[in-house]
Amino acid sequence: MPESGRSFWKYGMLACFLIMLAAIDFVRMALFITFLPSYLKQLGYALNTVGLVMSGNLLTDNLSKSGTGWLADHFGPWPVLFGGSILIIAGVVLFKYFNSWLSLMILAAVLIGIGAAPVWPAVVSGAIRIAGEAKRATMISWVSVVWMIGGGLGPVIMGFLIDSGKTGWLKAHLGIEDIYRTGFDILIFVAGIGLCASCLGWVIEWLMCPETLRTAEPEAPRKKLKKVLATLNLNKGLIPGMLIQTLSLGILLPVLLPFITERLGMSESRLSLLLMVGGIFVACLMVPVGHFADKWGARHFLVSGFLVAFLSIMMAVTWATQHNIWFIAAMIGCSYAMIQPAWNALLAGSIPPEQRGVLMGLFLSVEGLGFAIGPLIGGILGTHRMELPFYISGSLMLVMVVVYIFLPFHSAHDEG
Repeated sequence: MPESGRSFWKYGMLACFLIMLAAIDFVRMALFITFLPSYLKQLGYALNTVGLVMSGNLLTDNLSKSGTGWLADHFGPWPVLFGGSILIIAGVVLFKYFNSWLSLMILAAVLIGIGAAPVWPAVVSGAIRIAGEAKRATMISWVSVVWMIGGGLGPVIMGFLIDSGKTGWLKAHLGIEDIYRTGFDILIFVAGIGLCASCLGWVIEWLMCPETLRTAEPEAPRKKLKKVLATLNLNKGLIPGMLIQTLSLGILLPVLLPFITERLGMSESRLSLLLMVGGIFVACLMVPVGHFADKWGARHFLVSGFLVAFLSIMMAVTWATQHNIWFIAAMIGCSYAMIQPAWNALLAGSIPPEQRGVLMGLFLSVEGLGFAIGPLIGGILGTHRMELPFYISGSLMLVMVVVYIFLPFHSAHDEG
């Protein structure tokens, strides 16, 4: 086949990767940031129940990343992504029809967590192998932008849907229960798009068999384990930062919607607009930040990003009103745009390319422990006083500023 034709199909696979990523994060972010907190509140569940369900999802997701990364390395990304899509659809269906059973809702959160676990390692690994190592930072930035667009649109659309059913134009046509059922149908449909993308990518790979998407030859488990442990030892200084920075974000998840609706007196649709404002700044700044982080190094952007995050969280809890919250949302978006591509480029650069699936999954599992525990802590603290999670989160952000000023970085490419 001519090189132009092969390139066309390779970038077709890249498009399938990105569609899969956007669809799955649309479902997850819509479900756990906007839709599920509102729905469980409507059903009469307490805030700590929301935190428990979120933690079940996030904990399962992050503990499964290393195992699913290993599967993606050995069997290719598409079978793993296909199976993950099936689990996510099953989890949303459980939430829709069995929400009166807390145990089944936790099971649904666990299924979604397992299904979503391979998405980020498989997409990042596959996208970098298609684009090449020389464009690693740029590719990670584009993947991050797509991830943000998918994850941002989910809460925005669900917020407008819920708000329209409560006070807007849909209130006259549909009851609130109909609105929530429609929301679940939308989530199932979008998850189905991700399923179709994984099927199409699998078919293209089967037809083209590009070597860039497979590990050249399988390693013995003992030898691979030694390499995993060696990489962990070289990058052990990153582990405390992984836990702290994700813990600080997870703590805010259960109280974000109540803070906006109860403390500031704004609607769910306003929260959606706030997320949109922050997302616009992220989308506009993330690719340039990725380019300059590759050129100047990640440290400057990590220190600056966490400092801006600390300031914006403190401003939100002490100074926020319905008017200046938009400025604070823009600040949070800027901080995230500085942190996300710099951190992921640093993480990917610390991992040898031939082991990226399993090792990146392992690092993300360690990183995600803090994000999984955070909502449980945030739900408990927020039940006593809504401002407490913000103070704790801001303090942890300030700790990360100090950590990244002094933390030594290791690159896998320095090993020759």
